[in-house]
Amino acid sequence: MGPVLEPLLERQAEWNAQMRETLLSVASAPGAGTPDPLDATHRVARLVALASPLARPGLPRGVRASAPLWREVLRRQSRFNGEAVVALAAILGVRTPPPPVPALEDFHHWCTLRESGDIHAAREAVARLPRRPRLSLLVATAGACPAHLRECLASVEAQVYPEWELVLVGPEDGPALPEPWGSSRRQPRIRRVTLSGPTDFARALRVGLQAASGDFVGVLGAEDTLAPHALAEVARALGADPGLDVVYGDEDRLDTRGRRTAPFFKPDWSPDLLRSVDYLGRGVMARRALVESVGGFREGFPGAEEYDLFLRLSEASERIGHVPHLLYHRRLGAVGQVSQEGRRALAEHLARRGEDAEVTVPGPGRYRVRYAVRGTPKVSIIVPFKDRPDLLKTLTDTLLERTTYPHFELVLVSNNSVRPETFALLDTLTDARVVKRTWDFPFNYPAINNWAAGQATGELLLFLNNDMEVVDPGWLTELVSQAQRPEVGAVGAKLLFPEGTVQHAGIVVGMTGMAGHPFWRLPDGPIATPFGHTEWVRNWLSVTSACVMIRRPLFDALGGFDERFLLCGSDVDLGLRLHARGLRVVCTPFARVVHHESASRRTDAIPEPDYWRSFTSYRPWLLKGDPYYNPNLTLLSGDCDLRRHPEDGEALAVRTLAHEVPSARRPPA
Repeated sequence: MGPVLEPLLERQAEWNAQMRETLLSVASAPGAGTPDPLDATHRVARLVALASPLARPGLPRGVRASAPLWREVLRRQSRFNGEAVVALAAILGVRTPPPPVPALEDFHHWCTLRESGDIHAAREAVARLPRRPRLSLLVATAGACPAHLRECLASVEAQVYPEWELVLVGPEDGPALPEPWGSSRRQPRIRRVTLSGPTDFARALRVGLQAASGDFVGVLGAEDTLAPHALAEVARALGADPGLDVVYGDEDRLDTRGRRTAPFFKPDWSPDLLRSVDYLGRGVMARRALVESVGGFREGFPGAEEYDLFLRLSEASERIGHVPHLLYHRRLGAVGQVSQEGRRALAEHLARRGEDAEVTVPGPGRYRVRYAVRGTPKVSIIVPFKDRPDLLKTLTDTLLERTTYPHFELVLVSNNSVRPETFALLDTLTDARVVKRTWDFPFNYPAINNWAAGQATGELLLFLNNDMEVVDPGWLTELVSQAQRPEVGAVGAKLLFPEGTVQHAGIVVGMTGMAGHPFWRLPDGPIATPFGHTEWVRNWLSVTSACVMIRRPLFDALGGFDERFLLCGSDVDLGLRLHARGLRVVCTPFARVVHHESASRRTDAIPEPDYWRSFTSYRPWLLKGDPYYNPNLTLLSGDCDLRRHPEDGEALAVRTLAHEVPSARRPPA
């Protein structure tokens, strides 16, 4: 095994030497003050780069091919390396470097490993279906590149599902179809309809819908292609749940050379995400009778015809299913951008639903819905703290000076504070909006917040950590406008680290053992990951209690936070209970707050009972997966990279309980 192990262990030996040198340099000068921040940051970054033995460039092909085996063999070593670097960074007073945005260099290989098995499984499943609904695809051929149209038609004929119909709609004076689909071709499942006069996209789709005979219809771009099992997966979803009215899948892009790139792995049905971006995209099949009942494809929305239809379909039915497979390959450059027509379609959707809101276009590819605040409900901002007057001053100064929402009280709850500087700061807080309370009992985060909620007088409760800094004047107005919506149970803000990376934009149950933060420490803004970015309003199972707003009657009806938790987990548990009541949990990027939480946190900082209570509370979702994430994405970290590990959320949680809680890490007596 020498030729295999040597390159792996060389990297570990380099890590050992680097760590030893750094520890000796720190230990050799006790009391010398804080190390040079630039040097300390460089050392920590170097150790992070070396922490995984498998990350070494130029590993032999045999090692790369057997990477899953060696990743498991070296798992505990890699974990130790990572924990040691986190501890060292805390000693040096610096942060570990943020993770890189997923590069997806092995995307083609990743697809190859999975999709042959998926296609085989879909073919076998189709053979067992008791009912095979007919699926109609509408293609507007005007202006299509003949070579790309040929690939499109070939991908439909290659479907492993047989009950399909292809309706081609084009101008009567347009070119003939490419061979072998010209006039001599006889394929009864392909129908061609010609148009005289205007051949705009909406008209072509309307004519195609009238000609279609399938139970479900969908739009296929004339230059796009389908995966071989695309329609089979739709049929499987309908077989598993015959009541579905809309089914959509994941998609990727085809570059100029026809290579697949830029995958977009979507969450399950997320109504608020659809109001931020047309995330359904292509590869959507809808019940034809429902499409016709809502008026089909409407004129007057050029470039947003499908988005307008999706919004109207969502008004008529929420029986919307998601197939987490890459079923649709979309030609790069043919993807529509957010348009004023799309903005108008969204504004009309909100008006039809009776929602008082304004729609704007804050940037490429996205919308913003500003919901009107009804009245000026009082907000009770509850902030537990123990000393740390430096953090508390930053919070109170920025919150009181910058917040434009007028009607709130700031409830500061001291828990066993002892420093004179803390009480001196409290004495300076004479603003009438500040309410000071004391809860001097053993620390229990849910109990402190529940007690403080009972002391508060607001109609809305905002639970906020003491290590926050307000940077956006309108942050509280945005939270209030979302929390007032009757279908919303709780709303959270986007939290940023001081250097501008993302600390919180939602919570995924099952990530990193129990629950984790997607996009954690990635750059803020519309970055490219396989799961999109944090500039969209999204639905989640939960958001962090570091900044969460909820209506008081709803909080009381739930019984508040579960006080069986001590520090962590009660916020996720609260979100799960809201979800069980049919209420949405929303995180909005239009309320941004800087969170001065340490970016280096060790697992033994969390009380062990919280792990077990979390496992009990989260387990149903650990088993079946978080619906607002995607099973094709990693659970090992928050960078939203492709999933390359076999473990599900429950397996990772069990591993955490077995190896990483304090008692498991303690050597036996």
